[in-house]
Amino acid sequence: MIRRYYIMGVVGVGKSTLREQLRSQLSTASVYEEWPEAMASEVLCARESMSARNAEEIQDWIFSQLATKNKLILEDKASLQIVDRSPLDTFAFYPPQEWKMRARQMMDALYMKAATPLAPGEFIFLTGSPKTIHERMDAARNYSINAIAQQQSSFEILADYLLEKHDYSVSRIDVRDLSSQEIEDFALDIITWDSYNSLDTDTVVRELV
Repeated sequence: MIRRYYIMGVVGVGKSTLREQLRSQLSTASVYEEWPEAMASEVLCARESMSARNAEEIQDWIFSQLATKNKLILEDKASLQIVDRSPLDTFAFYPPQEWKMRARQMMDALYMKAATPLAPGEFIFLTGSPKTIHERMDAARNYSINAIAQQQSSFEILADYLLEKHDYSVSRIDVRDLSSQEIEDFALDIITWDSYNSLDTDTVVRELV
């Protein structure tokens, strides 16, 4: 059986740091970065600072990247996979009334690349204090505390939706007041000791369409 863990959460919460920690600790795991190709610089910016045209161009790029990564993941036979950012994270960047449209765009992108379903997996949700996240965020990421707080609220809405509509509870790690080592330890406990709790992401998106 393949066990696949998606690391989800707001920009700057520590997903990439945790990914690299798990890479070093889980030598047999396949580890996937957020984007399979070089990241467009505009992706670093909050949507509120983009023009409508740029935002849509970036979203097209993101969906294309998602489709490429999903294909690579499904072709990977490693029994343990760690994935930085889940396909469902996309919805947390938009209000719920746009989810249907974004789900349709996601499905279109997937089938342009290859007619493959979204890879299922367990979701590890990193959450924290917007103020703390902002203070340690790279200056290149043009996000205000308010933008981070709004994004965090959107992730909570997404987690609540999964619980209400799909009876799925994400594995949550509140990173505030935790050291990097403590966050790693919590994640390793989830992966090593907890029962594997996979979500059928493809069904989630198709039901939104």
